[in-house]
Amino acid sequence: MMKLRTVVPLLLSAAVGAAELPFGLVEKVEKDAVQVRFDAAARVAFGQMVALFGPGSVTKHPLTGKVVTERRKLRAKGQVVAVADGLTRLRILWREAEAVPEAGWDAVPLPGESAPNAPPALTSSPAAVNAAAGATIAIKLPVIDPDGDVLSFTWELVGAAGRCGRLDARATALPEVTWIAPGTAPEGGIALKMTVRDPLGQELSASLALAVQGADDPRRPRKQFAALGAGQDPAWNQLERCDDGSWIGIDDGGRVLRCGPGWQQPVVVNFAEAIRRPVAVAARGREIYVLDSDKLAVHVLTEAGQPRRVLGGLSQPSDLAVATDGSVFVADQRAGGVMVFDAGGRFRARAGRVGDDGFAQVGRVCATADGGVCALDGQSRRVHRFDRDLRRLDTWTVTGDPNLAAVDLTSHPRGLLVLLADGTVQLYGAKGTIIETWKPASAAGLAEDLGTATALACEPGGEVVVLYANGFAARQAGDGRVLGMRGPSLQRTTTAWAADGLGRLIGLDVDYGLITVYDAEGWRTNRLGGRAKTGGPFGEAGAMAVSPDGAALAVLDVDKDTVVRFDGRDWRKAPLQFGGNGSNNGQFKAPIAVAMDEAGRTYVLDEDLYRVSVFDAAGQFLFVFGERGTAPHQFDEPLLVAVSAGGDVAYVFDEDRYEVKKFALDHQARSAKHIATSGGKGSEPGRFRSAVAMRTDRQGLLHILDTSRADWQVLDFRGQSLLPLAARPLAEILRGAETLAVSPDGTAWLGGAGALVGLR
Repeated sequence: MMKLRTVVPLLLSAAVGAAELPFGLVEKVEKDAVQVRFDAAARVAFGQMVALFGPGSVTKHPLTGKVVTERRKLRAKGQVVAVADGLTRLRILWREAEAVPEAGWDAVPLPGESAPNAPPALTSSPAAVNAAAGATIAIKLPVIDPDGDVLSFTWELVGAAGRCGRLDARATALPEVTWIAPGTAPEGGIALKMTVRDPLGQELSASLALAVQGADDPRRPRKQFAALGAGQDPAWNQLERCDDGSWIGIDDGGRVLRCGPGWQQPVVVNFAEAIRRPVAVAARGREIYVLDSDKLAVHVLTEAGQPRRVLGGLSQPSDLAVATDGSVFVADQRAGGVMVFDAGGRFRARAGRVGDDGFAQVGRVCATADGGVCALDGQSRRVHRFDRDLRRLDTWTVTGDPNLAAVDLTSHPRGLLVLLADGTVQLYGAKGTIIETWKPASAAGLAEDLGTATALACEPGGEVVVLYANGFAARQAGDGRVLGMRGPSLQRTTTAWAADGLGRLIGLDVDYGLITVYDAEGWRTNRLGGRAKTGGPFGEAGAMAVSPDGAALAVLDVDKDTVVRFDGRDWRKAPLQFGGNGSNNGQFKAPIAVAMDEAGRTYVLDEDLYRVSVFDAAGQFLFVFGERGTAPHQFDEPLLVAVSAGGDVAYVFDEDRYEVKKFALDHQARSAKHIATSGGKGSEPGRFRSAVAMRTDRQGLLHILDTSRADWQVLDFRGQSLLPLAARPLAEILRGAETLAVSPDGTAWLGGAGALVGLR
């Protein structure tokens, strides 16, 4: 007689018969883990719980004594942490007393049971990093999540303000970030702090020491690494986060672009085969998925753009989503629902149907964390939901103002997000009710006339990017706070730029007196200032300068003949104003240029009084230097001023003689002494024709932008004469550049025609 074996999954729903359950067998036992091979019907997801059944009670034949049936017993539970080569690895979370898993045990998925969440963990202690000054170093920390959860990472440099270099990204999806070491070794230590979070909010913080040696090579070639504004920033129509933390999307020109986690320079993705009308794009692993509405197909390509497979049979596709297991969901209105393909590209099923199933318009789709799919019906304002087995779940109604169209949706660690046409974002909980409503990004006042909201994308950490029809993108925190804004038109009216040691950029629109602040990733984070007639502090804004540590920003008011000084640590504070019209100490007749040093001192060049006035961090007058005349230490047509970070050397450019005059500053004695004069008119290195900007870096090098020579020069004036180090024609960087900003570590930004290009 055949022996019968019965699995008794006590914790499963009684409505599901044992014979209907996906079934697996333990093939290999490891320490605190097992490997299971499931049958073809089983679909298990990362983090899912699985019941393990071992030997239990048996029933024997009363005459022969042979085993007739064996009732297996629940002996352990494991969580899915990996799937490879047909085997599923389970981390054992619970076992019966004295139970030891063995090969041959039965395995049954528990779809209704959640595993206890484990926090991320370090697999080893991170080692300190030593780098040459100015070097670019890739740093990777040994972090895993025992549950196999998708993790999000945020990074921060800790040390002396403005002296720690910069990171190429603030947030990543992998435990990797690139550090650009400062140009000179700072006093005191630097640390890189990482905070990693899983989707349920469990956190791990870790740090490692960073050390810098030597000084940056001033003669090294400078390469473009970032760009903002017109012709540089794309106007995104669609955007998706990639597994490695980079972004992929489609711009308003129909190009597929990809940019790194730090948003610095999007690059066009070139495909071996023409894709005429891409309307949606996604990336999973090392594959790119592009929905082409012209060819009515999804093209699956390698990262290099080589074709892998084509998912066809579509009729009127409008959106796609790719699940973590590689399943592809395509919203197809004419086909009547969501077309589902497996990871190999084979058509699997259609979820939903126009008509009886309630679809009126199949517009947008998103994959859920558990492998299911949601489809947005914008016309009937409903969200249609299906589980990983494509069984229909409860349909949710989009509530709120019926005049606002629902335009997109995406899965979020806290639930499901639905985007409305005005930029409002609704967060729906597990029961389909709104648990939060986020205000439109326009309420933050960082930009005007955003247009209609069109799409949104979500990061693993919960931050969201909302796209707008007028080319803007808004980054919002997981609670809806607006963190930043970007777009190709944001820099359109900016006429002056400054860069601090924190990686920030500050722009000034002199016509309206508006100051805009951008973080190290190029997101506009603050907008302040303004003309007096609109409630701002300026009569007419002029030149500006920022302290190397970013603690203060000084802007000249050329109408009131004052300095308006802002607190760079808290832009909300009322600015300090000092100076005034006159010829006495601390007063101005025609302030034309300004500089700041690391101690927060402000240096104001006056073209009518032919002198530089020096003020302390509180705006108190200290001393002046310079006078009118033709002698080497005197000024004829002073135009530009720059000061070393330490405040020990000042440089003044005299436009009449095309010369740079160097002064040694003694703040204790409150005096300045002329040391040298160098330069002259010409096109040779170290000479000038129409210098419009002059800046210094922490190494004491001069950076001068000359619009007549159409170049940017790096000069060494630490001795008695100007020593040319490097020069770049503007035609190689940004044609029509009119302004220059230089960070303390020598990163140069050239701006003009509504664009800004960074070189390091």
